Amino acid sequence: MPAAARVTRGVRRRLDLHRHRGDAVACPVCGGRFDAFKDDWNRPRALCWGCGAHERHRLQWLLFERRPELLAGARDLLHFAPEWCLRRRLDAVGGLRYVTGDLEPELPGDLRLDVTALELPDAAFDGIICSHVLEHVPQDTQAMRELRRVLRPDGWLLALVPIDATRTATYEDASIVTPEARLAAFWQHDHVRLYAPDFADRLRAAGFTVEVLRPTDLADDDEIARFGLSDADWLHLCRPASPVG
Repeated sequence: MPAAARVTRGVRRRLDLHRHRGDAVACPVCGGRFDAFKDDWNRPRALCWGCGAHERHRLQWLLFERRPELLAGARDLLHFAPEWCLRRRLDAVGGLRYVTGDLEPELPGDLRLDVTALELPDAAFDGIICSHVLEHVPQDTQAMRELRRVLRPDGWLLALVPIDATRTATYEDASIVTPEARLAAFWQHDHVRLYAPDFADRLRAAGFTVEVLRPTDLADDDEIARFGLSDADWLHLCRPASPVG
């Protein structure tokens, strides 16, 4: 980004922070407080003015606050396609080896990783975060097995995907290939399926026990409103169910 554009962007951001200062909502990720959250392109009041966290990012960090043993007990954490708001917080956790990876890394330090064929040793991590990744992966069953393989026996996986709670079964159709058709069928042009609540069953079939957590499991009604959480976000906290075979 050209220097002039960076300056303009920085000035605009400071003005927005000043204009929207308040105490009606709060972001668990960065601690910012505002009169309301910022509108996203497809829904109102979704983004933190300070760190850019979406509803699902705020819910994830709230989980780590309410379940401190998850990060406290982890020596190594692998984070796929890390978002800046969470990356910044997790990279600062003391005593944690924080590893980031993506199929097409954008930042120095990221590993180039194909989630369906991880070039990593067995049982390499105590924790894994895989948020809004699997809906892009044609072979999601293989990806789940790989996540299970590189997780230590007492480790945990935090998995999130977009879920259509009105469906009883995940919708897949390999003949849907154009961006326009995928947008109509799967909610986004680069998604290859639309998950239903049976996403948890897919994870179990890959060798995990699964605890499904929704905002009401981590916060009361006042906190849900204050933190701007969405009932559409479901956390899947997974642990190995059996030895890797």
